[in-house]
Amino acid sequence: HSEQPMAGAIILAALLSPAVSPPPSPPPFPPGPPAPPPPPPPLSPGLTGDPHLHFAHGGEADFRGEDGAVYNMLSHTNISVNGAWEMASFLLPLHWGGMKVRGSFVTDAYIVVKTASSGRTIRVEYSPNQPPTPLVHGLPGGGAATRLHAGEPAVAVEDVRISLEAREGGQGGGAEVLQVSTAGWKLEASARLIWRSTVPGKKQIDLSLAPLRDPLGPQPPTGKMVAPHGLIGQSYDGDGIAVDGKQDKYKDLWKAQGGGHEIVTQAQAEGAIEGEGDDYKMADFFGTDFKYSRFAVAEAPVRDVSKLTGMHRLARPTTGAPGSASTWKVSSGTIGDDEREGQNEPAPSR
Repeated sequence: HSEQPMAGAIILAALLSPAVSPPPSPPPFPPGPPAPPPPPPPLSPGLTGDPHLHFAHGGEADFRGEDGAVYNMLSHTNISVNGAWEMASFLLPLHWGGMKVRGSFVTDAYIVVKTASSGRTIRVEYSPNQPPTPLVHGLPGGGAATRLHAGEPAVAVEDVRISLEAREGGQGGGAEVLQVSTAGWKLEASARLIWRSTVPGKKQIDLSLAPLRDPLGPQPPTGKMVAPHGLIGQSYDGDGIAVDGKQDKYKDLWKAQGGGHEIVTQAQAEGAIEGEGDDYKMADFFGTDFKYSRFAVAEAPVRDVSKLTGMHRLARPTTGAPGSASTWKVSSGTIGDDEREGQNEPAPSR
């Protein structure tokens, strides 16, 4: 009978002893590095990675483009802004299971401006993956191109100012921002690292455009209206109507492309732009001539928005008369696909 008290003591000791937790389960995926802080915002919404187009009145579209092609973003009196497209892959966040996106980015920017008084042609090239840039060509005095350095005084020729600024707060320590302004426009080209790029150190450009005066007002010296054009510039049509074009939805692409471990972007801004993407291709980096060029024309009307097949919506009230600030004082640009909101959605079930 002495065994019963002993057995009871063992049971009591087991109940009073601290519970032993089972070993933790391994994570489903290897832990990645901490997410970097968001990159510094550009001057305004515009063009961002893969490239995501932000139009003047709030419309949006994606434009995959073609590897190695150069497309016009803004064409207006005495200013032309081109971007070079490059196919590049990046990984979605871990909750997508390491899904790879084969997308595209704007990796180089080429800007041509003419000064207001003398008509001097100045060219600016910005290729952050192929330093040393930015380079400014055509400055008074001739000679070799002038390289810009962050923090140095702006290069100024008549109404044109060009500078480079270093900004904190992005992946890899921040972004280098090329700033170009004329009497009519201000643009920023922000070079930053591509998030989760499959090529370490790869940089892309987010582009931001903003008019400094009514782009539909009389243009010197003719005094006639020249409506802007280009993939983004055409959205400055003064109607306050946002037009959304085709966009890449990751879940839809994943399902349509077989549910594998990678997806390929497809949208070409269908429905939001006049014509087709190929109509905006440039023959060379600093080219100004294409189907809808406005660089050297004397007069040009706004696009016929009724012919665009994308979704139309009222973006802002046009309370003022045509040409008032309420109809033109808006910004546009591009942003990389690695910043798209869609990647934060729940991953599709396999």
